[in-house]
This record gives sequence, C-alpha cells and structure tokens, in this order.
Amino acid sequence: MTSIETHPVDAADPQRSIHQRSKGVLFCPACGHESPVGGDWHVELTGDTRTRRCPDCRTVVSDR
Repeated sequence: MTSIETHPVDAADPQRSIHQRSKGVLFCPACGHESPVGGDWHVELTGDTRTRRCPDCRTVVSDR
C-alpha cells in the first residue's frame, strides 16, 4: 500500500507547525486565511448547499 502525506499550505505563517493548529480549521487556498469552520467565513445557503467563502478574498473554501 502506498502512503501519501499531505499538509495544508499556510501562506500566512509557513513556519507554524501542523501540530499547533486546531482541528476543524479551514484554509483559503488563494490567500492563506485560516479560521475555524464556524469562524468568520461568509456562508451562503442555496437549497441544500452551504458555501463558505473567504472573508478576505471571497474564494470558495467549502461547499456541501
């Protein structure tokens, strides 16, 4: 079995250890903003879909 280790890119602080972050944190792939799932993300509800956008650059970080 092949194992692939991945780590989120943190543009705001690349020296910060992955072990120092809380669980349930979302990261914006465009600008590096990070916040808990229930944090400062802009949430848009459309039917059964919940879209979270970055408050800094408006990039979609999560949709379900």
